[in-house]
Amino acid sequence: MDMRHQPAWLRWRRALATGELGVWDLRLDLETVHHSPHWKLRLGFPEPERADSTHFWRCRVHPSDLSAMMAGMREHIGGAQPRYEASFRLRSNGSGYRLVQSRGRVIERSTEGRAVRMVGTMLDLTDRPPTPQGGLPEGPRGPMEVAPLVLPFHRLLTDDGPEPMRLERDRVLALVDDLLHDTLAQLAALRTRPAG
Repeated sequence: MDMRHQPAWLRWRRALATGELGVWDLRLDLETVHHSPHWKLRLGFPEPERADSTHFWRCRVHPSDLSAMMAGMREHIGGAQPRYEASFRLRSNGSGYRLVQSRGRVIERSTEGRAVRMVGTMLDLTDRPPTPQGGLPEGPRGPMEVAPLVLPFHRLLTDDGPEPMRLERDRVLALVDDLLHDTLAQLAALRTRPAG
């Protein structure tokens, strides 16, 4: 079957299975983020199915890139930009810093208008292949330990699922379709560029 005629969720599931790109589901109110498991494994992080604190991931952004990344997120959350987009260096376990491109969008706000949930993508732009190593211990992470999220975005893409899951998947995909499309196009361009 031609990829263009497949449902969007199925195209996304296949793209995520390679680990070349990841999706993230950020719960601003809980200060937790859930990354797709293949992405976490690619970067050498243990417990790929678990949510992490936002602090855990912020600490992995290169210090010179952190303020620009956070400013871009604040501008989107505050309504100054229609979506969040940033390139920054992210420290992996075993491969050093990786240059990544991240895109995202607020998909839920509280009744007071505060951003509650963002969904986005992360694409590894680094020329060298990752060499993940288990650089973090398994088990509890003290203050970085968080409760699991209820049905993070990547789980919506796992299969056709029951009706409520399909409705939520379709709702979220409709809200972030343009940034997902841009990320898939960027990934396709990276795959076709000459090695070098």
